[in-house]
Amino acid sequence: MSNKQKWIQWLQETSFRELTLSVDFLVTGYIGYLYVNALVNASPEQLASIEWLSSLLLQIVIYSIVLMVISYIVLAFISDDELSRPMDVREKQINLVGYKYSAIILQVGVILALVQYNIAAQGVEFMQSNVPHLPLHILVGAFLLAELAHYGVQLYKGRTGDIYG
Repeated sequence: MSNKQKWIQWLQETSFRELTLSVDFLVTGYIGYLYVNALVNASPEQLASIEWLSSLLLQIVIYSIVLMVISYIVLAFISDDELSRPMDVREKQINLVGYKYSAIILQVGVILALVQYNIAAQGVEFMQSNVPHLPLHILVGAFLLAELAHYGVQLYKGRTGDIYG
């Protein structure tokens, strides 16, 4: 069996909701990669510049909007009117479980960002940080991780059927 036939078989065996979650997971992962790559490759002057940071965040928002819109347009073309169908009870439960893990990650990220901000505001050198605007990066990282967890948990729970475990 060739790779193309395996790919076609996988697409036929995969539900539309699972395919949508997979695309969202991959797009979010790519956006996270772009953000981390920009931070790693930035010079200390760029990291300290609020103009550079603002342009990076604007670029990430634009990429996420464009990629999500393109993915939903492509998915709408290949779906058999599945976008308009409501979720069944099992899919709703899996969605709620995904939101649970996403909310936990977001809450931890916000708390860490607030703690880091207060430590920096007090002038306490708790940990050596040469990254300016670290609370903002913590928040963006928490948001991206929460989205990845949301989609990943839904994919895992939907594939294994272990909703309550």
